[in-house]
Amino acid sequence: MGCWKRCPLVLASRRQSIAFMEDLLELDKDTQSCTIATFCEEPRAAYNRVRLTSYFETLNPDALSLSGDYDPTGRTSWFDESGVELHLNACVTELDTEAKVVRCGNGEPVPYDVAVLATGSIPFVPPIPGAGGGDDAPRPGVFVYRTIEDLQAMRDYQEEHNVGAAAVIGGGLLGLEAAKALQDLGCETSIIEFADTLMCRQIDKGGHDALAGKIEDMGLHVMCGARTSSFVGADDADPSSPVAALSFSNEDWDDLKVGMVVVSAGIKPRDELARAADMTVGARGGVVVDDNMATSDPSVWAIGEVAAHENFVYGLVAPGYDQAKVAASRIHESVTGAVAEHAPTFTGADLSTKLKLLGVDVASFGENQPHPDDADVSNLVWNDPLSGVYRKLIFNKAGDKRSEEHTSELQSP
Repeated sequence: MGCWKRCPLVLASRRQSIAFMEDLLELDKDTQSCTIATFCEEPRAAYNRVRLTSYFETLNPDALSLSGDYDPTGRTSWFDESGVELHLNACVTELDTEAKVVRCGNGEPVPYDVAVLATGSIPFVPPIPGAGGGDDAPRPGVFVYRTIEDLQAMRDYQEEHNVGAAAVIGGGLLGLEAAKALQDLGCETSIIEFADTLMCRQIDKGGHDALAGKIEDMGLHVMCGARTSSFVGADDADPSSPVAALSFSNEDWDDLKVGMVVVSAGIKPRDELARAADMTVGARGGVVVDDNMATSDPSVWAIGEVAAHENFVYGLVAPGYDQAKVAASRIHESVTGAVAEHAPTFTGADLSTKLKLLGVDVASFGENQPHPDDADVSNLVWNDPLSGVYRKLIFNKAGDKRSEEHTSELQSP
Protein backbone atom coordinates (compact mmCIF):
# COMPACT_ATOMS: atom_id res chain seq x y z
CA MET A 1 0.00 0.00 0.00
CA GLY A 2 3.02 2.24 0.33
CA CYS A 3 3.97 4.78 2.93
CA TRP A 4 2.02 8.01 3.10
CA LYS A 5 3.73 11.20 4.08
CA ARG A 6 2.16 12.88 7.09
CA CYS A 7 -0.67 10.38 7.35
CA PRO A 8 -3.16 10.59 10.23
CA LEU A 9 -4.66 7.15 10.63
CA VAL A 10 -8.13 6.89 12.20
CA LEU A 11 -8.88 3.52 13.74
CA ALA A 12 -12.64 2.94 13.55
CA SER A 13 -15.18 4.80 11.46
CA ARG A 14 -17.60 6.13 14.09
CA ARG A 15 -19.41 9.40 14.84
CA GLN A 16 -16.40 10.98 16.53
CA SER A 17 -14.05 9.83 13.78
CA ILE A 18 -16.21 11.43 11.09
CA ALA A 19 -16.28 14.64 13.15
CA PHE A 20 -12.50 14.48 13.59
CA MET A 21 -11.88 13.98 9.88
CA GLU A 22 -14.21 16.84 8.95
CA ASP A 23 -12.45 19.13 11.44
CA LEU A 24 -8.97 18.14 10.24
CA LEU A 25 -9.89 18.51 6.57
CA GLU A 26 -11.26 21.98 7.25
CA LEU A 27 -8.06 23.00 9.07
CA ASP A 28 -5.96 21.50 6.27
CA LYS A 29 -7.91 22.85 3.30
CA ASP A 30 -5.26 25.46 2.40
CA THR A 31 -2.07 23.49 2.93
CA GLN A 32 -3.42 20.00 2.12
CA SER A 33 -0.60 18.49 4.15
CA CYS A 34 -2.55 15.55 5.53
CA THR A 35 -3.55 12.25 4.00
CA ILE A 36 -6.16 10.36 5.99
CA ALA A 37 -6.95 6.67 6.11
CA THR A 38 -9.69 5.19 8.29
CA PHE A 39 -10.52 1.63 9.25
CA CYS A 40 -13.99 0.26 9.99
CA GLU A 41 -14.61 -3.34 10.99
CA GLU A 42 -18.26 -3.17 9.96
CA PRO A 43 -19.48 -3.64 6.36
CA ARG A 44 -20.49 0.02 5.98
CA ALA A 45 -19.11 3.42 6.89
CA ALA A 46 -20.06 5.29 10.05
CA TYR A 47 -23.71 5.67 11.02
CA ASN A 48 -25.71 7.18 13.85
CA ARG A 49 -25.97 4.61 16.66
CA VAL A 50 -28.06 6.99 18.76
CA ARG A 51 -30.91 6.49 16.30
CA LEU A 52 -30.55 2.71 15.96
CA THR A 53 -34.15 2.01 16.94
CA SER A 54 -35.41 3.98 13.95
CA TYR A 55 -33.80 1.38 11.67
CA PHE A 56 -36.93 -0.75 12.05
CA GLU A 57 -39.02 2.07 10.58
CA THR A 58 -37.34 1.88 7.18
CA LEU A 59 -34.89 -1.07 7.29
CA ASN A 60 -32.70 1.31 5.28
CA PRO A 61 -29.16 1.95 6.58
CA ASP A 62 -29.02 5.15 4.49
CA ALA A 63 -31.38 6.76 7.01
CA LEU A 64 -28.69 6.36 9.69
CA SER A 65 -25.62 7.24 7.62
CA LEU A 66 -23.44 10.15 8.73
CA SER A 67 -21.93 10.79 5.29
CA GLY A 68 -24.62 10.21 2.67
CA ASP A 69 -26.20 7.19 1.00
CA TYR A 70 -24.30 3.91 0.87
CA ASP A 71 -23.30 2.26 -2.37
CA PRO A 72 -23.51 -1.56 -2.66
CA THR A 73 -20.07 -1.90 -1.07
CA GLY A 74 -21.00 0.10 2.06
CA ARG A 75 -19.10 3.21 1.02
CA THR A 76 -20.41 6.75 0.59
CA SER A 77 -19.24 9.35 -1.89
CA TRP A 78 -18.02 11.60 0.93
CA PHE A 79 -14.84 9.57 1.39
CA ASP A 80 -13.77 9.80 -2.26
CA GLU A 81 -14.75 13.47 -2.48
CA SER A 82 -12.77 14.22 0.68
CA GLY A 83 -9.76 12.15 -0.32
CA VAL A 84 -10.10 9.82 2.67
CA GLU A 85 -9.03 6.22 2.18
CA LEU A 86 -11.69 4.00 3.71
CA HIS A 87 -11.05 0.39 4.71
CA LEU A 88 -14.27 -1.55 5.37
CA ASN A 89 -14.57 -4.96 7.01
CA ALA A 90 -11.11 -4.18 8.35
CA CYS A 91 -10.62 -5.07 12.00
CA VAL A 92 -7.30 -3.67 13.19
CA THR A 93 -5.56 -6.39 15.17
CA GLU A 94 -2.35 -4.58 16.11
CA LEU A 95 -1.18 -1.04 16.67
CA ASP A 96 2.61 -1.28 16.45
CA THR A 97 3.75 1.99 18.00
CA GLU A 98 7.46 1.22 17.52
CA ALA A 99 7.23 0.54 13.77
CA LYS A 100 4.33 3.03 13.50
CA VAL A 101 2.15 0.67 11.48
CA VAL A 102 -1.23 -0.98 11.98
CA ARG A 103 -2.09 -4.51 10.95
CA CYS A 104 -5.42 -6.05 9.98
CA GLY A 105 -5.20 -9.82 10.24
CA ASN A 106 -2.77 -11.06 7.64
CA GLY A 107 -3.01 -7.93 5.51
CA GLU A 108 -0.16 -5.66 4.54
CA PRO A 109 0.96 -3.33 7.37
CA VAL A 110 -0.24 0.25 6.92
CA PRO A 111 2.17 2.97 8.10
CA TYR A 112 1.18 6.13 9.91
CA ASP A 113 2.73 9.30 11.25
CA VAL A 114 -0.19 9.96 13.60
CA ALA A 115 -2.86 7.52 14.76
CA VAL A 116 -6.22 8.38 16.31
CA LEU A 117 -8.05 5.80 18.38
CA ALA A 118 -11.79 6.27 17.88
CA THR A 119 -12.66 2.65 18.57
CA GLY A 120 -15.58 3.49 20.85
CA SER A 121 -16.97 0.79 23.10
CA ILE A 122 -18.54 -2.64 23.16
CA PRO A 123 -21.55 -3.81 25.17
CA PHE A 124 -20.87 -5.06 28.67
CA VAL A 125 -22.45 -8.47 29.20
CA PRO A 126 -22.74 -9.35 32.90
CA PRO A 127 -21.39 -12.79 33.84
CA ILE A 128 -24.82 -14.35 34.25
CA PRO A 129 -24.81 -18.15 34.02
CA GLY A 130 -26.40 -19.61 30.91
CA ALA A 131 -25.86 -16.61 28.64
CA GLY A 132 -23.29 -18.35 26.46
CA GLY A 133 -23.83 -21.09 23.95
CA GLY A 134 -20.29 -22.46 24.04
CA ASP A 135 -17.07 -21.20 22.42
CA ASP A 136 -17.90 -17.72 23.75
CA ALA A 137 -20.93 -17.52 21.44
CA PRO A 138 -24.19 -16.27 22.95
CA ARG A 139 -27.02 -18.67 23.56
CA PRO A 140 -29.46 -18.59 20.62
CA GLY A 141 -31.99 -15.84 21.24
CA VAL A 142 -29.57 -13.71 23.29
CA PHE A 143 -28.43 -10.48 21.62
CA VAL A 144 -26.61 -7.24 22.29
CA TYR A 145 -27.83 -3.90 20.92
CA ARG A 146 -25.01 -2.07 19.20
CA THR A 147 -24.94 -2.41 15.41
CA ILE A 148 -27.29 -2.57 12.44
CA GLU A 149 -26.33 -6.23 12.14
CA ASP A 150 -27.47 -6.77 15.74
CA LEU A 151 -30.88 -5.31 14.93
CA GLN A 152 -31.20 -7.30 11.73
CA ALA A 153 -30.29 -10.49 13.60
CA MET A 154 -32.95 -9.72 16.22
CA ARG A 155 -35.57 -9.17 13.54
CA ASP A 156 -34.63 -12.35 11.67
CA TYR A 157 -34.68 -14.43 14.85
CA GLN A 158 -38.06 -13.08 15.94
CA GLU A 159 -39.58 -13.89 12.56
CA GLU A 160 -37.96 -17.32 12.29
CA HIS A 161 -38.98 -18.42 15.81
CA ASN A 162 -42.23 -16.42 16.05
CA VAL A 163 -41.11 -14.95 19.37
CA GLY A 164 -43.96 -13.44 21.33
CA ALA A 165 -42.26 -12.45 24.58
CA ALA A 166 -38.87 -10.81 25.07
CA ALA A 167 -36.81 -9.05 27.73
CA VAL A 168 -34.13 -6.37 27.89
CA ILE A 169 -31.52 -6.55 30.64
CA GLY A 170 -30.70 -2.92 31.43
CA GLY A 171 -32.89 0.09 32.10
CA GLY A 172 -30.57 2.82 30.84
CA LEU A 173 -30.91 4.90 27.69
CA LEU A 174 -30.00 2.15 25.24
CA GLY A 175 -31.94 -0.46 27.18
CA LEU A 176 -35.15 1.52 26.92
CA GLU A 177 -34.58 2.07 23.22
CA ALA A 178 -33.94 -1.66 22.79
CA ALA A 179 -37.23 -2.39 24.58
CA LYS A 180 -39.05 -0.15 22.12
CA ALA A 181 -37.34 -1.98 19.25
CA LEU A 182 -38.53 -5.34 20.57
CA GLN A 183 -42.05 -4.00 21.03
CA ASP A 184 -42.00 -2.76 17.45
CA LEU A 185 -41.18 -6.32 16.41
CA GLY A 186 -44.42 -7.45 18.03
CA CYS A 187 -42.97 -8.83 21.28
CA GLU A 188 -44.48 -8.41 24.73
CA THR A 189 -41.44 -6.86 26.33
CA SER A 190 -40.12 -6.62 29.89
CA ILE A 191 -37.35 -4.27 31.05
CA ILE A 192 -35.11 -5.92 33.65
CA GLU A 193 -33.08 -3.44 35.73
CA PHE A 194 -30.73 -4.32 38.61
CA ALA A 195 -31.02 -0.86 40.19
CA ASP A 196 -34.17 0.30 41.93
CA THR A 197 -34.84 2.95 39.28
CA LEU A 198 -34.67 3.31 35.52
CA MET A 199 -31.98 5.62 34.13
CA CYS A 200 -30.41 5.74 37.58
CA ARG A 201 -27.57 7.97 36.36
CA GLN A 202 -29.92 10.60 34.98
CA ILE A 203 -33.10 10.79 37.07
CA ASP A 204 -34.14 10.34 40.68
CA LYS A 205 -36.88 8.19 42.20
CA GLY A 206 -39.62 10.70 41.39
CA GLY A 207 -38.44 10.90 37.79
CA HIS A 208 -38.35 7.12 37.66
CA ASP A 209 -41.92 6.84 38.90
CA ALA A 210 -43.13 9.25 36.22
CA LEU A 211 -41.12 7.60 33.44
CA ALA A 212 -41.97 4.05 34.48
CA GLY A 213 -45.65 4.93 34.57
CA LYS A 214 -45.55 6.25 31.03
CA ILE A 215 -43.55 3.26 29.80
CA GLU A 216 -46.03 0.83 31.30
CA ASP A 217 -48.88 2.80 29.74
CA MET A 218 -47.23 1.95 26.40
CA GLY A 219 -47.57 -1.75 27.17
CA LEU A 220 -43.99 -2.38 28.31
CA HIS A 221 -43.31 -4.07 31.66
CA VAL A 222 -40.81 -2.58 34.11
CA MET A 223 -39.03 -4.84 36.63
CA CYS A 224 -36.55 -2.89 38.78
CA GLY A 225 -34.45 -4.29 41.60
CA ALA A 226 -34.21 -7.48 39.54
CA ARG A 227 -31.45 -9.96 40.44
CA THR A 228 -31.09 -12.04 37.28
CA SER A 229 -29.50 -15.33 38.31
CA SER A 230 -29.43 -17.27 35.03
CA PHE A 231 -30.53 -17.60 31.44
CA VAL A 232 -32.66 -20.72 31.15
CA GLY A 233 -32.55 -22.68 27.90
CA ALA A 234 -35.28 -24.72 26.29
CA ASP A 235 -33.07 -27.70 27.14
CA ASP A 236 -31.02 -26.38 30.01
CA ALA A 237 -28.65 -29.33 29.85
CA ASP A 238 -27.61 -28.08 26.42
CA PRO A 239 -25.88 -24.64 26.53
CA SER A 240 -26.56 -24.19 22.83
CA SER A 241 -30.33 -24.57 23.14
CA PRO A 242 -32.40 -21.38 22.61
CA VAL A 243 -33.20 -19.14 25.57
CA ALA A 244 -36.60 -19.86 27.08
CA ALA A 245 -36.68 -17.93 30.36
CA LEU A 246 -34.86 -15.72 32.83
CA SER A 247 -34.45 -16.87 36.42
CA PHE A 248 -34.14 -14.49 39.39
CA SER A 249 -32.73 -14.72 42.90
CA ASN A 250 -35.38 -12.31 44.22
CA GLU A 251 -37.54 -13.97 46.81
CA ASP A 252 -40.91 -15.13 45.42
CA TRP A 253 -40.06 -14.11 41.85
CA ASP A 254 -41.06 -16.65 39.24
CA ASP A 255 -39.08 -17.33 36.08
CA LEU A 256 -39.91 -14.95 33.25
CA LYS A 257 -40.68 -16.93 30.10
CA VAL A 258 -39.16 -15.24 27.05
CA GLY A 259 -38.04 -16.25 23.59
CA MET A 260 -35.48 -13.45 23.17
CA VAL A 261 -33.23 -11.44 25.48
CA VAL A 262 -31.33 -8.27 24.61
CA VAL A 263 -28.47 -7.36 26.96
CA SER A 264 -27.97 -3.60 27.31
CA ALA A 265 -26.24 -3.33 30.67
CA GLY A 266 -23.60 -0.75 29.87
CA ILE A 267 -20.46 -0.42 27.79
CA LYS A 268 -16.73 -1.13 27.96
CA PRO A 269 -14.14 1.03 26.17
CA ARG A 270 -12.45 -0.77 23.27
CA ASP A 271 -8.95 -0.19 24.54
CA GLU A 272 -7.45 -3.58 23.67
CA LEU A 273 -5.17 -2.15 20.97
CA ALA A 274 -3.74 0.37 23.42
CA ARG A 275 -3.28 -2.26 26.11
CA ALA A 276 -1.39 -4.53 23.72
CA ALA A 277 0.83 -1.59 22.78
CA ASP A 278 1.64 -0.93 26.48
CA MET A 279 -0.05 2.45 26.43
CA THR A 280 -1.43 3.86 29.66
CA VAL A 281 -5.06 2.92 30.35
CA GLY A 282 -7.38 4.06 33.11
CA ALA A 283 -8.16 2.12 36.26
CA ARG A 284 -11.67 1.54 34.95
CA GLY A 285 -10.65 1.15 31.33
CA GLY A 286 -10.16 3.58 28.49
CA VAL A 287 -6.98 5.06 27.04
CA VAL A 288 -5.64 7.81 29.28
CA VAL A 289 -5.54 11.19 27.51
CA ASP A 290 -4.53 14.70 28.55
CA ASP A 291 -6.32 17.96 27.78
CA ASN A 292 -5.05 17.75 24.18
CA MET A 293 -6.46 14.21 23.77
CA ALA A 294 -2.87 12.93 23.52
CA THR A 295 -2.10 9.48 24.91
CA SER A 296 1.07 8.19 26.56
CA ASP A 297 2.45 7.56 23.06
CA PRO A 298 3.50 10.82 21.37
CA SER A 299 2.08 9.74 18.00
CA VAL A 300 -1.31 8.48 19.19
CA TRP A 301 -4.42 10.39 20.20
CA ALA A 302 -7.76 9.03 21.43
CA ILE A 303 -11.30 10.44 21.28
CA GLY A 304 -14.81 9.33 22.15
CA GLU A 305 -15.81 6.39 24.32
CA VAL A 306 -12.33 4.87 24.23
CA ALA A 307 -10.70 7.94 25.81
CA ALA A 308 -10.33 8.27 29.59
CA HIS A 309 -9.91 11.92 30.58
CA GLU A 310 -9.28 12.54 34.26
CA ASN A 311 -10.20 8.88 34.79
CA PHE A 312 -13.64 9.45 33.24
CA VAL A 313 -15.01 7.99 30.01
CA TYR A 314 -17.71 10.12 28.38
CA GLY A 315 -20.50 8.08 26.83
CA LEU A 316 -22.38 11.04 25.38
CA VAL A 317 -22.19 12.40 21.84
CA ALA A 318 -21.41 16.07 22.54
CA PRO A 319 -18.18 15.50 24.53
CA GLY A 320 -16.93 13.25 21.72
CA TYR A 321 -17.39 16.07 19.22
CA ASP A 322 -15.49 18.47 21.50
CA GLN A 323 -12.68 15.94 21.81
CA ALA A 324 -12.57 15.48 18.03
CA LYS A 325 -12.14 19.23 17.52
CA VAL A 326 -9.30 19.39 20.05
CA ALA A 327 -7.50 16.38 18.56
CA ALA A 328 -7.84 17.74 15.01
CA SER A 329 -6.34 21.07 16.04
CA ARG A 330 -3.40 19.54 17.89
CA ILE A 331 -2.68 16.96 15.20
CA HIS A 332 -2.78 19.61 12.48
CA GLU A 333 -0.21 21.55 14.49
CA SER A 334 2.01 18.48 14.82
CA VAL A 335 1.77 17.67 11.12
CA THR A 336 2.18 21.17 9.68
CA GLY A 337 4.13 22.92 12.40
CA ALA A 338 1.63 25.79 12.29
CA VAL A 339 0.56 26.82 15.79
CA ALA A 340 -3.08 27.86 15.92
CA GLU A 341 -4.20 30.89 17.90
CA HIS A 342 -6.56 30.07 20.74
CA ALA A 343 -6.11 26.33 20.21
CA PRO A 344 -8.89 24.46 22.03
CA THR A 345 -8.30 22.07 24.90
CA PHE A 346 -10.58 19.55 26.55
CA THR A 347 -11.00 20.12 30.28
CA GLY A 348 -14.23 18.23 30.81
CA ALA A 349 -17.75 18.38 29.47
CA ASP A 350 -21.31 19.13 30.40
CA LEU A 351 -23.06 15.89 31.32
CA SER A 352 -26.53 17.27 30.71
CA THR A 353 -28.84 15.02 28.75
CA LYS A 354 -31.95 15.99 26.84
CA LEU A 355 -33.77 13.62 24.57
CA LYS A 356 -37.15 12.30 23.55
CA LEU A 357 -37.19 8.78 24.96
CA LEU A 358 -40.05 6.52 23.88
CA GLY A 359 -42.04 9.64 23.06
CA VAL A 360 -41.32 11.28 26.42
CA ASP A 361 -39.14 14.38 26.83
CA VAL A 362 -36.43 13.69 29.40
CA ALA A 363 -33.86 16.23 30.56
CA SER A 364 -31.20 15.81 33.24
CA PHE A 365 -28.45 18.25 34.19
CA GLY A 366 -25.60 16.92 36.29
CA GLU A 367 -26.08 14.70 39.34
CA ASN A 368 -29.70 13.87 40.03
CA GLN A 369 -29.25 13.30 43.76
CA PRO A 370 -27.09 15.46 46.05
CA HIS A 371 -24.70 13.79 48.46
CA PRO A 372 -26.53 12.65 51.61
CA ASP A 373 -23.99 14.52 53.77
CA ASP A 374 -24.79 17.82 52.03
CA ALA A 375 -26.83 19.69 54.65
CA ASP A 376 -27.39 22.83 52.61
CA VAL A 377 -29.98 21.37 50.26
CA SER A 378 -33.57 22.32 49.58
CA ASN A 379 -35.66 20.62 46.90
CA LEU A 380 -38.33 22.21 44.76
CA VAL A 381 -40.42 19.46 43.16
CA TRP A 382 -43.25 19.82 40.67
CA ASN A 383 -45.08 16.54 40.22
CA ASP A 384 -48.28 16.65 38.18
CA PRO A 385 -49.40 13.08 37.47
CA LEU A 386 -52.49 14.30 35.58
CA SER A 387 -50.47 16.04 32.87
CA GLY A 388 -47.50 13.71 33.26
CA VAL A 389 -44.96 16.37 34.24
CA TYR A 390 -42.21 15.86 36.84
CA ARG A 391 -39.61 18.53 37.57
CA LYS A 392 -37.06 18.88 40.33
CA LEU A 393 -34.75 21.77 41.16
CA ILE A 394 -32.29 21.91 44.03
CA PHE A 395 -31.44 25.10 45.89
CA ASN A 396 -29.48 25.94 48.99
CA LYS A 397 -31.63 26.28 52.08
CA ALA A 398 -31.55 30.05 51.91
CA GLY A 399 -33.20 29.79 48.51
CA ASP A 400 -30.84 32.30 46.91
CA LYS A 401 -28.66 29.87 44.98
CA ARG A 402 -29.81 27.29 42.50
CA SER A 403 -27.58 24.34 41.80
CA GLU A 404 -27.76 23.68 38.08
CA GLU A 405 -25.84 20.50 38.74
CA HIS A 406 -28.90 18.96 40.34
CA THR A 407 -31.79 19.39 37.97
CA SER A 408 -34.06 16.85 36.35
CA GLU A 409 -37.20 17.13 34.29
CA LEU A 410 -39.55 14.66 32.68
CA GLN A 411 -42.71 15.46 30.81
CA SER A 412 -45.04 14.31 28.08
CA PRO A 413 -44.58 15.55 24.52
